[in-house]
Amino acid sequence: MRPTELILPNHPSATRKLRATLDGIADAYDIPSDERFELKFAATEALTNALKSASEDPIHIRIVPSEENIEIEVRDRGGFDAARGLESEGGRGIPLMLALVDEVEFSSSAAGTRVRMRKRLRPHGQAEAPDL
Repeated sequence: MRPTELILPNHPSATRKLRATLDGIADAYDIPSDERFELKFAATEALTNALKSASEDPIHIRIVPSEENIEIEVRDRGGFDAARGLESEGGRGIPLMLALVDEVEFSSSAAGTRVRMRKRLRPHGQAEAPDL
């Protein structure tokens, strides 16, 4: 499957479009429901942060699926300080993203903010390894 590009309006309804797109990709890759939930939750948190920090500009999302992992990049034209986001009252989005996916990278510049997440996928039919 090729990368998917979304340009979403800065409106709360954008989260619905993102989740629907991720459901379609998860169906195509036969991603188990627990991994699907984690992926959608983390991506929705990143998009919600973008919606809060960006002006009226649209949010750009790139989803790159493969058999091994799914990478999601959320870009906006707003400013965001990840360290402040970790400390803000009620701001649990970043810790949740860090807990739900395998890699999270934040970058911010004069052009805006980018959050890139990667979630490794376990092979179909393989049970999740128990925590020891």
